[in-house]
Amino acid sequence: MNTDCRVLVVGGAGYIGGLVVDLLQSANYDVTVYDGLLYESRYLKPCNFVHGDIRDTNKLTTEAHKHDYVIFLAGLVGDPACQVNVKATEDINFHAVRDFVARFSHTKKLIFISTCSVYGAQDDTLDETSPTSPLSAYASTKLAAEQCVEDFGGTIFRLGTVYGPGDSYSRIRLDLVVNLLTARAIKHKKIAIFGGSQWRPIISAYDVAEYILEACERDLPGIFVLSKENVLLSELGQRVAQCIEGTELVYNSIPFQDFRNYKVDNSKSLRDFRYRATRTVEHEVFRLESLIKQGRIKNLEETIYSNGAYLKAHPEALEYKHSVLV
Repeated sequence: MNTDCRVLVVGGAGYIGGLVVDLLQSANYDVTVYDGLLYESRYLKPCNFVHGDIRDTNKLTTEAHKHDYVIFLAGLVGDPACQVNVKATEDINFHAVRDFVARFSHTKKLIFISTCSVYGAQDDTLDETSPTSPLSAYASTKLAAEQCVEDFGGTIFRLGTVYGPGDSYSRIRLDLVVNLLTARAIKHKKIAIFGGSQWRPIISAYDVAEYILEACERDLPGIFVLSKENVLLSELGQRVAQCIEGTELVYNSIPFQDFRNYKVDNSKSLRDFRYRATRTVEHEVFRLESLIKQGRIKNLEETIYSNGAYLKAHPEALEYKHSVLV
């Protein structure tokens, strides 16, 4: 690619952001990461870096105007994390996006990451035109931000539940269902499935990053659902258990408190994008198993690997502070 093309990855120190930065650098983009390091204590990747909170609209827009493309990944992710402080969730996931978009140049490209959680609980197979029914602060704030980006003319990705390891520098997430089941299977040799009749669309973090890379290379405005497949949670448990030798699978009739239930139709992304999701659940489970069994993750129970658990233990992390770095 053209090294004169400058890309700002907002949230580039995160789980998906790290992979996006790797792919962009491999494609010879001039990449800068803008990140508040909410879950990180350092950023060591050899990459241009700006420390900043996305609620600092002046700082974010000043930096964004130096770039041709902005990939907006930053935000609070997941229902548990967003319930810790709903006001902060609204400020981060919606108000910060709204204020940034209002000041960002319409001559530049904007790519925004949203979630299939906006669909809530529905029995139909859903696509980009289907009605939304958010059940949480996470979903409702992402949906509100979507509208701002859509009005701008940006590209919006609604992600299915993501799985697999991220890049080599960023914090891994063990609160995502495939990763969580894998960690429990390895540590306890047992997976408990509550209810199990809920449907989820799923896709690997690596595949998401590849779609974002292609969105940088082409003009594809609008909303796109990203998913590799739809799975029942009970089936997902079986697939993980089959990968981890000696794992006992236990079903509990008590339903899980997460009421989301939806399947998606990804025909639009299959039609408009050249890239096809390739990383299977099994492939990523084996990669995660290797990391854990090599001792590369010291303590699977550390709250840092779970967005909600970490913010519940450290609610002060959500306080808005202007950057201390100059």
